Amino acid sequence: MTVRSSLRTGLELAYNRVITHVPFNPLRIWWLRRLGASLGEHVYLFGGSEVLNARGLVIPKNCHIGRLCQIDARGGITLGSNVVIASHCLLITADHDADDPGFGGRLGAIEIGDRAWIGSRAMILKGVHIGEGAVVAAGSVVVGDVAPWTKVGGVPAKPLGERDTDQHYTIDYGPTWY
Repeated sequence: MTVRSSLRTGLELAYNRVITHVPFNPLRIWWLRRLGASLGEHVYLFGGSEVLNARGLVIPKNCHIGRLCQIDARGGITLGSNVVIASHCLLITADHDADDPGFGGRLGAIEIGDRAWIGSRAMILKGVHIGEGAVVAAGSVVVGDVAPWTKVGGVPAKPLGERDTDQHYTIDYGPTWY
């Protein structure tokens, strides 16, 4: 491990153990940008949400990530605009191959389209693309792609219905002190 990667690991650990609990969103955003995350304006990470490998996280603008989420961006995570991820969600871009004698690790990117809404305690696994306007019900485990404007739920998540495509809200507000 190089000195540079050791420093980055230490700074990421400081973020995940200390900074994420400081109730000041601008500090959390500033720190993640310094770690390499690409975060636009009106991005809000609520307290207690951890980020692994901030360099793999891309959020262009207008997004809420609720409290106590784990954002594992080792395989890459890209969120669209006006995305809401409720509290206690897991976005996991890595796993292991159980059939590999060496138990080799695998990575796969997660992409979440504009105006998608991820309910509390949902889990999104590696390689998943969630389409524009899709809704993932609370407590669901998403193991495959979700079509645009589709509501899914369950373990594993299955289609439940369609969402109205006439959505025009903008996530351009959020708490500074929280």
